[in-house]
Amino acid sequence: TNYYTIFARTIPTGPPPASAFEITPADLRREFLQLQSGIHPDKYPAGPLKQRAEALSARINEAYRTLLDPLQRAQYLLREWHGVDVTAEDGATKHALDRETLMEVMEVQEAIEEAGAQPEAETVIAALQRENEGRIAACVATLGDAFSRSDIETARQECVRLRFWYSIREGLREWEPGRTEI
Repeated sequence: TNYYTIFARTIPTGPPPASAFEITPADLRREFLQLQSGIHPDKYPAGPLKQRAEALSARINEAYRTLLDPLQRAQYLLREWHGVDVTAEDGATKHALDRETLMEVMEVQEAIEEAGAQPEAETVIAALQRENEGRIAACVATLGDAFSRSDIETARQECVRLRFWYSIREGLREWEPGRTEI
């Protein structure tokens, strides 16, 4: 089995390009809860059946978390179906960020650092968060298009970009007034 076959009702045709990259979170959650209620380890007495239920429950949890998040989903698809692991140790070398996006990431990081010293820092950070969410949404849309066309190179590039935008998102979430670095 794979993560897509676990959620056969939500994603009946399997991974892209047979299905869309986007998954409706509410549908995925509904099926996740149904699966977990049927296999929950607390329903079984100690022994082999309980151990099996624990293993299945853990697998369902892992599949759910992976498919729910666009970055994890893209990384999973690239790794499991196309043999491209953008998270590997040598990923920074093999899957380097393109120069244009790298410059944009550096500019955003500078803007965050500069905002920390400004009196209206919270307003600036909120604007940077909105901009970054727009970049994330654009990456996810491009990933969806790339996977639907089986354009694995574009999917790989967008996945690398998305990892950086997620990193910026996390830095913006952790930002506190008076802080000048992320």
